[in-house]
Amino acid sequence: MSMSLFVVLALEVEPNTNDLNAAAKELAYVVEYTPNINLKKHSGFLPTKLDSKDAGMETYSFSVSELPAPFKSQLPKQYSQGYVYQFKFGGNPIEAQTAFTTAIIMSTKYKGITIEDQSGAILSPEQLVEALPYFMGM
Repeated sequence: MSMSLFVVLALEVEPNTNDLNAAAKELAYVVEYTPNINLKKHSGFLPTKLDSKDAGMETYSFSVSELPAPFKSQLPKQYSQGYVYQFKFGGNPIEAQTAFTTAIIMSTKYKGITIEDQSGAILSPEQLVEALPYFMGM
């Protein structure tokens, strides 16, 4: 079963993996993204290292207008013209940890809004952090 996290950012924010690597160090997360990738233009598997282990997740991006209606209705007005970064993962715990860690970093650094696709719930960075240990025990 595949799951996704959607991180919605303001339109003018265009994260790249160099920025995420710097933010990961700043926030004390041990994730390392492949350098020099503009996430807005990247689709497909994004290789990473998590705790020095090979990791990754699928990444996609699209306009908020393409987000399912129930998710769009939950967004604060300032995100209505924003951009969505989708982090997709399957049953592999390291992929889930990578997706959640990336959502934490982007939500914190760029003041993003994270939506979990199964429940449609908006998750704060604190809730994402609380969920990380669950994936370590999968």
